Amino acid sequence: MKAPAEFNVFNCSLDGINLIEASAGTGKTWNICGLYLRLLLELGIEVQQILVVTFTNAATAELRERTRSRIVETLAWLRDSDQGTPSGDPFIEDLVQAVERRTKKTRGELTLSLDKALQYFDEAAIFTIH
Repeated sequence: MKAPAEFNVFNCSLDGINLIEASAGTGKTWNICGLYLRLLLELGIEVQQILVVTFTNAATAELRERTRSRIVETLAWLRDSDQGTPSGDPFIEDLVQAVERRTKKTRGELTLSLDKALQYFDEAAIFTIH
């Protein structure tokens, strides 16, 4: 039996349904945040159109907070890059580079998408099945 390919959040397809399941501490939340931002930036999907479901109230709260934080951090990075001084988490630079490779969107357009996502983040569908 062939082992499944290693998941790469920056290169995986955004078509269809993505199921991420793994043991605790293996990067599920990190990957879900990456997929969430790619949906916002690459496909222009709005936060109200993305459904994320996890298994406990605590996991839901953490996922909601970390996703919002990623949006804020990426938005700050994009604004700093306009001034030529981006710094911080390499995740963000990798994410922006991956989005730029696949789309023709400018950093200004990416900034607008994340600004809008942040404005409507209270409407984000991040829920628990608990």
